[in-house]
Amino acid sequence: MASPEGIFLGPSGWSYADWRGTVYPETLPARFNPLAFLAEQFDFIEVNTSFYRVPSLKLTRGWVDKTAGLAGFSFWLKLHQSFTHERRLDRPMLDGFRECLRPLEDAGRLSGLLAQFPYSFRYDPANLDYLGELAGQFRAWPLAVEFRHQSWLEEEVLDHFRRNGLVWTNIDQPQISQSLPLTALVTARDTAYLRLHGRNARDWFSGQGRDARYDYSYSAAELGRLGEVVARLREQAKKVFVAGNNHYKGAAVKNLLQLKEILLKRRPAGRDN
Repeated sequence: MASPEGIFLGPSGWSYADWRGTVYPETLPARFNPLAFLAEQFDFIEVNTSFYRVPSLKLTRGWVDKTAGLAGFSFWLKLHQSFTHERRLDRPMLDGFRECLRPLEDAGRLSGLLAQFPYSFRYDPANLDYLGELAGQFRAWPLAVEFRHQSWLEEEVLDHFRRNGLVWTNIDQPQISQSLPLTALVTARDTAYLRLHGRNARDWFSGQGRDARYDYSYSAAELGRLGEVVARLREQAKKVFVAGNNHYKGAAVKNLLQLKEILLKRRPAGRDN
């Protein structure tokens, strides 16, 4: 069942042990490949592993091979944490990251890159300057930038995004303290991005780890409202990418498939782009 025109749905990552028995079969068949399995159901996948280590050429070539024959399927790669959390632009790391993209780009499988900054990264002129330096290093590809602190929701920042063709990443996350609220902003005419993190307010800042933070399944009513956000984004952009990052126990996969059904029933017209 194809997604509505101009809307692309995909989970964030695919290598999770807790997806056995939920997303993947409890007993895996011989030669079972989780990436190929998901690629048949979704439009793209957001790569998480590149946040922790730079993928090898062998690995990214393998991703191309495992998705061969799936027309239109693509990847968004999350930038390595040294660029976003440590704020270092080391030449060997930059060169290595750009090199690993080559097989995906050559195969037409690379939709863009994602720079996910932490909640502690707040708006000030120096941090905006750093963002400019980082974007300059990856100007050859669409770059979606995610902030989690509401201080970035300023017209000056949005103007900077529009001038430089950066993609504002709209996010759904627990509304705690000064968390960035859910927006429906498009700063690059061709592309909009929405990431769904879940709303587990209890564990968001608990320090219990990634699985606890993203342990959340959206209700039908919540998905209905998120569908309205997707429709608003589609009115402004040619392509809307929706990534599910509430990955624990496969909730992202379930919720994205539910969201697809909602969107197909609504058939948002969008505008001719």
